[in-house]
Amino acid sequence: MILYDEAIKRMLSNAPRPEVEEVSVSESLGRITACDILSCENIPSFSNSAMDGFAFRYPDNKILTPSEKFKVMGIIAAGDDITQLRSTGQNEAWEIMTGASMPPDCNTVIKVEDTCRRGEEVIFNQIPKFGTHVRKAGEDFAVGDSIIKQGTRIFPEHVMALAALGVQSISSVRRPKVGIISTGAELMSEGSLSPGKIRNSTAPFLTGELDLLGTEAKFLGSNSDDPKEFLKVLRGQVDKEVDIVISTGAVSMGKYDFVATALRDLGAEILFHKTAIRPGKPLLVARLGKTIFFGVPGNPVSTAVAIRFFVEPYLRAIQGARPELGTLFKLKSRIKKPEGLRCFFKAVSFIEDGNALVEILPGQESFKVSPLLTANSWAVLPEAGASLEAGEKVRVFGLHSWGTKEIVFGEKR
Repeated sequence: MILYDEAIKRMLSNAPRPEVEEVSVSESLGRITACDILSCENIPSFSNSAMDGFAFRYPDNKILTPSEKFKVMGIIAAGDDITQLRSTGQNEAWEIMTGASMPPDCNTVIKVEDTCRRGEEVIFNQIPKFGTHVRKAGEDFAVGDSIIKQGTRIFPEHVMALAALGVQSISSVRRPKVGIISTGAELMSEGSLSPGKIRNSTAPFLTGELDLLGTEAKFLGSNSDDPKEFLKVLRGQVDKEVDIVISTGAVSMGKYDFVATALRDLGAEILFHKTAIRPGKPLLVARLGKTIFFGVPGNPVSTAVAIRFFVEPYLRAIQGARPELGTLFKLKSRIKKPEGLRCFFKAVSFIEDGNALVEILPGQESFKVSPLLTANSWAVLPEAGASLEAGEKVRVFGLHSWGTKEIVFGEKR
């Protein structure tokens, strides 16, 4: 049995370099950028009005006062070409719509509600500050600005920025291909439960979570504790150059826990088997040629921890994404833990009186799914010690990471 940090080190040392491909922006959602993306133009590309109102030239050597009168020279709507517009004189203004191009010799816009129109003249009821209500060219993005860093997962707001800049395609990392195998004669996928049977909850969870993580995941079926059948399925996937295979169950010490032996028969290199963690201690990670294999315990929360804190760091590595560091939170209450094990506990994180607090939920047993419906985060407790006191800082990770950018704080409970 090895410590968590050593397990991660061994696993990531086997991570291949990211494979890069060009994809259209319309298909980039959830992808990981393979290089920095820089702005190739100014946004806005031209100075324009932020309000419906009147554009005018603020005088250089005259103090404007309320009731100032300006002659209206015409109207400019969004989309109008103003390249042939005549110059703007002193106490002259243009009626202008939101988003319309600013006349090159105008520098300020007064809101229409701050004026009074009288025929060909407009009276300013109050004087705006110089430069008010003007969106300057390049104010949002300027040529050469860094828009998206390498190793960033593309969210809809990134797509918005790329579309605004006219970017048609980006260099991104190829989506990893993942195969999922369930083991256990007790598993059922549908219908009424027979005596001694349980429903397969981990396969749908894995498929959904891996989809959220931006992979191409496929469920390969269930295996009723038959090593030969398991090997047949596994050989087929390695031949198809699947990047990752994840199996659930059959990695502990029972009579029917055959996965480790089957992998050795296949010539796999066992990177580690059993890690000093809770839940999920029997976790096995192996390498079969270019394919990495994760044999995760069958209990649902053990599966969730294996994906969140082993599979996901590996996915980040092979996609060139930055490692996730988590955030330090103070424990709300004293908590007991097993000595020598790093614990990944279901938790609720929240802000109270300006303090970032984390509360460990009851029901930490690895078979209990219900606390996951309340949790918004994982609290990671170090190996040392049999307890931690209230106020001690622990590292906290979101229940999911790439599905949301940050931890979504729960309300105080």
